[in-house]
Amino acid sequence: MEYVEFDAARRRVLRSWGRELVEPETLAAAVERLRADAETIQDDAERAKARRYLTTLDNLVVDARTPESESLRAASDVLLRALAPGGTPAERRVRAETAIAEINRIAQTAPTPAGGAAVLELNESLAEIIELETEV
Repeated sequence: MEYVEFDAARRRVLRSWGRELVEPETLAAAVERLRADAETIQDDAERAKARRYLTTLDNLVVDARTPESESLRAASDVLLRALAPGGTPAERRVRAETAIAEINRIAQTAPTPAGGAAVLELNESLAEIIELETEV
């Protein structure tokens, strides 16, 4: 197989995830087919490049197989409320600061360290709001 063929197949899998491919196990099977195809690429550098893309696809499979936690769902709700457009810049800043504190609390109660880290990532958007509203 040529790398361009592999890359086209990889792109088809990515485009179809969430549309035609909706089950994590179906996605995993498609990635395994790509893995077999990647090993047939003759050029060493292109085969190595394909393997690197497979690592990314493996991460997508892991994410697809991992159900959203209650902690992440609760933190997402806090984030959505904090991102409401109304209010003065000072009110939006206070709302963001309050949400960061709440998200930090939720992260501490997450069942796993990885879950807590995923929750804490939501604070990035809120920190940007605080920065923007402080500049006004």
